[in-house]
Amino acid sequence: MLKGTTLERNDALQHIYEKNRERIVTMVVSNSGNTAQAKDIFQETIIVFYENVTQGIFKGESAISTYLYSIARFKWLNQIKKDTVRTDHHTKASNIPHIEESALGMFVESEKQAKVLEVLALLGDSCKKLLIASIYHNQSMKEIVAELNYGNEQVARNKKFKCIKSLKELIAARPNLLKILKAHD
Repeated sequence: MLKGTTLERNDALQHIYEKNRERIVTMVVSNSGNTAQAKDIFQETIIVFYENVTQGIFKGESAISTYLYSIARFKWLNQIKKDTVRTDHHTKASNIPHIEESALGMFVESEKQAKVLEVLALLGDSCKKLLIASIYHNQSMKEIVAELNYGNEQVARNKKFKCIKSLKELIAARPNLLKILKAHD
C-alpha cells in the first residue's frame, strides 16, 4: 500500500474501505449503536489504520480485516464508555477511578489478544485466520468460506477441527503457552 503511486494507494484504500465497511457498521449497530455512529467509527478506524500503516505500526502480521475490526471494536467500546459517563448524573470525581480502571482493562485485554495472536501464529496463517474468524468474530461457516476461499462449508469445518486439534496438541506439548495465556486473565 505504501509502495504504489498515489492513485494505486487510493485504490487500495478504497478497496479496503469497501470490503470492510459493512462488517464494522453491522458490529456497531448490533451493539446498541446507530448507523451514523457506525459510519463515524468506521471513518475513524480507516484513519487510524492508514496512520498505523504509514508509521510502520501495522506490519501485516494479521489480516487487514481483523486489524480494522479490532480498532473499530476498541473505538466503539470507548465511545460507549464516554456516552455512559456523559449520561450518568453522577459524573463527579468518583467516576475518575472507574474510567482509569476501564482504560487499564482495555489495555490488559489488548495485551491478552496479542498473546493469543502469538500462540495462533504458531499454527500457521491459515489456521490463525480461520480460528479468529470462527471463534473471535463468530462468523458463520458460510462467511468463512467466502472470506478465506474454502471450497465449501464442510471443507471449512474440517479445517477448523484440524486447527483446534493442532492448537490442543501445541498447548499440550508446550505447557508454557498455557501459562502465558493464563497470566493475562
